[in-house]
Amino acid sequence: MTFEQMWDLVQPWYAGRLSPAWRGRSADDAQAIIDSVGLVGDFWRLV
Repeated sequence: MTFEQMWDLVQPWYAGRLSPAWRGRSADDAQAIIDSVGLVGDFWRLV
């Protein structure tokens, strides 16, 4: 994982976490975030 990939991952991953209305995300939504930054392979598969 490059620094750029990490930064691109954490932005949407933690967005809204401090909001009282935050309820988490589904595994499919989490996987979409991981996929969107180009992290591929068995290690990165959640679903």
